[in-house]
Amino acid sequence: QFRLAYTWSKALTDNQTDRSTAPQNFYDRALDYGPAQFDRRQILTASYVYPFPFFKSEKGVVGQVLGGWQLSGIISLASGLPLTVTTANTDPAGLGFLGTSASGPRPDVIRDPELSSGLRVPSRWFDTSAFVEVPVGQNRTGSSPRGVIYGPGYQRFDVTLAKRFKITENVSLQLRGEMYNVLNHTNPSGVQTLRTSTQFGQVTSFRDPRTTSIGLKLNF
Repeated sequence: QFRLAYTWSKALTDNQTDRSTAPQNFYDRALDYGPAQFDRRQILTASYVYPFPFFKSEKGVVGQVLGGWQLSGIISLASGLPLTVTTANTDPAGLGFLGTSASGPRPDVIRDPELSSGLRVPSRWFDTSAFVEVPVGQNRTGSSPRGVIYGPGYQRFDVTLAKRFKITENVSLQLRGEMYNVLNHTNPSGVQTLRTSTQFGQVTSFRDPRTTSIGLKLNF
């Protein structure tokens, strides 16, 4: 058995959430129009189950040893989610960011901050020098839009190898060895997007490395 699903999509909005990411300027909502927080442009998922076609009857010692094997797995590939660069301790437009606020200021963006895949590393996921503060004396919000950069995608291969031991016609024992992220691929997750942080532009977290488990299941 083999299944494959591929999604190619794009989601835009000016209302990211109802509380935590309020508009930078409520009187100019167009400045907040951009990719939705869940705008993962491409997703590919495949799964497979392959029972080895040897010694299906599982009779005798050879049949019990070489029969009943099954290989299965899941392949997951996806592009990254949009990230919004913010700043702190500044309110050039006088919108009230300096106190407790559900919104926050964004800096100016002076060029495309995306880096090519060959230049993108965990210590520098995007071009941090593309973002600058609003010049002193200019009473306006920053020009950097929502979702100006995209975070890391991920790729993961999960594999299961199972062996069935037939006890009776209706009773069997299954030994399973499961391995998640079998290639131990490094999948960056969080990226620091606060311009005033010392980790600005750096990957700050990673998804799970390769993990394994062994299970025993009685079917009756």
